[in-house]
Amino acid sequence: MRVKARRVAVIGAGPAGAIATDALVKEQAFDTVRVFERKSVAGGTWVYSPELSPSIPSLCALLEQKADQPVTIPTDFPCDTNKTESINSYQIRYSDTGIHENLHSNLPPQTMSFTQEPIPNIISERALAQYGPNAPFRHREVIREWVEEIFNHAGHQDLVEFNTTVEHAEKRGDEWVLTLRKLIPEKKRNHWWQEVFDAVVVATGHFSLPYVPDIPGLVEYDQRFPGTVRHSKHFRSTNEFKGMKVVLVGGSVSAFDALHEIRTVSKRPVIASLREPLPAFGWGAFTHPHVVIKPPIARFHADSGQIDFSDGTSIDHADVVLFATGYDFSFPFLDKSKVEIRNRRIRGLYHHVFSISDPTLSFIGMVAGGLTFRVFEWQAVAVARVLAGRATLPPQEDMERWEAERIAKRGDGVGFFSIAQDLEDSFEELGMLAGEPAAGTTGRVLPKYEQSWIEAFQEIVTLRNRWWAQERLKSEACSNPLVEGKL
Repeated sequence: MRVKARRVAVIGAGPAGAIATDALVKEQAFDTVRVFERKSVAGGTWVYSPELSPSIPSLCALLEQKADQPVTIPTDFPCDTNKTESINSYQIRYSDTGIHENLHSNLPPQTMSFTQEPIPNIISERALAQYGPNAPFRHREVIREWVEEIFNHAGHQDLVEFNTTVEHAEKRGDEWVLTLRKLIPEKKRNHWWQEVFDAVVVATGHFSLPYVPDIPGLVEYDQRFPGTVRHSKHFRSTNEFKGMKVVLVGGSVSAFDALHEIRTVSKRPVIASLREPLPAFGWGAFTHPHVVIKPPIARFHADSGQIDFSDGTSIDHADVVLFATGYDFSFPFLDKSKVEIRNRRIRGLYHHVFSISDPTLSFIGMVAGGLTFRVFEWQAVAVARVLAGRATLPPQEDMERWEAERIAKRGDGVGFFSIAQDLEDSFEELGMLAGEPAAGTTGRVLPKYEQSWIEAFQEIVTLRNRWWAQERLKSEACSNPLVEGKL
C-alpha cells in the first residue's frame, strides 16, 4: 500500500511531536508541515503547571468512559466565540499535565535520547544526593527544555501553532479537514478556523486521561468523601499529604515514585494496594518499614468509610486514596469510525503506528515498555518515509493479519501495545519498513538496535533497588519496624 502526501499536520509538540516534525522536515518531500499544540510551550507531558489546581471533574465520567468528549464546534469559519467552561476548562478537557515538582526521568539518557539529539548531562542536586555524580535520571525541566530545543535547533518552532487545539479532524474525500481553536487570552475569546492536509500524525501522547478501575462502591465513596479519591496525575507536591492516612493503588513506576515521596510526610504506614509490582523492578520499592502491602481493593463503603481488600482485611477509613494506575487513550478530535478504543488499546493499527483502514492517519508514541523516547524516532522515520511515498506498507489484509496474530499472542488489552517483550523485533521491523533515506536528502538514518540500551536499563533497575534498600535500612535503624495490621 503506497501513500503520497504533500501537506502534513502533526498534533502535539511533546517528545513524539518533536521527532515526528524533524523526521518529516528532513525527508524534504513535503510542501507543508504544520504542528498544533494546545499549550503555550513545547514539551508535552513534561510541562509543569503548578498554578493549575488538580482535580477529577467527574469520576463517573471516567469510569463510564465518557470523559474528554468532543465539544460543540461552530458551523461557519473563521469565527470567534466566547470563552466557556465546557470548551476552555483544563479540568474538563484534561489538558493539564501529571508533573510534580520533584519528577525526574525514570530511564537512562541513552535509551531516551534520539540518535542525533542527546539529552544534556545535567544532574539535579536531588539526583546527585540520591545516586551520585553518575546519576542517570534527569529533572523534568531538563527533559522539557530538551524537547523545546529539538524544535528550536533547526527552526522548527516556526512550524508550531501554540495555544491551538485540534477540535476535529475529518477525512473528506482524499483530504483531512482540521477544525482548529486558538484561545486569545487578552480578549477571552476563542478563534476558530480550518486547514486542509493530506495526512495527520497524532503525537498527543497517552498521559492525559487518568485510568481508574471500577471498584464497587468507589463512586459513592467519592461522593461521600469528596477530595479523598485522587489520581497520580494530580500529585503536585508532598505538602498535600502531610499527616494524611494514604492508600496508594498501583504497582508501576508512578506508584513507587509517589510512594517514596509521600511516605516521608504522611501518617505511617502508607498502605500500598497492588496485585503485583512491575516485573522489572520487583517488590523492592514496596518493602519498607513505613509501608504496608495489601492486595487489590475489593470494595469501598461510603456509609462507614471502610475499605475492604481482596484478602478479607479492611481499614476503617483513609484521608487519601491515590490511584497510580495509568492512563487511557483519548482522541476526542477523531471520529470513532477512524479510531476505536477498546480494552484500553487502540484498535486497527499496524505496528502500533499506521491506521490499517487509512494510513494517512498515523500515531507516534502510543506504545508502552518501549524504551521511551527512542522508539518514537523509529516510528517517526517510518511515518515520514511512508507519507513521502518512499516506503510501502503491506496490503491491508496483511496488516490486519499482523493485528490478529498479535491479539492471539498478547491479548486484546493493555498487553497488546506493550513492546517490552519484543523490543528488538519492534525496532528492526520499523527500521526495515523505513529503509534508508532517499539519495540527496537529509532524511534521518536509523541505526541498528543496540543491546546496550537494555543493559543501561538494567543498571538503573539495580540503582533504584539499591537506593530503596538503603532507605529501608535507614528507617529500620531509626525506629522499630511497624507491624502489619496496625493501621
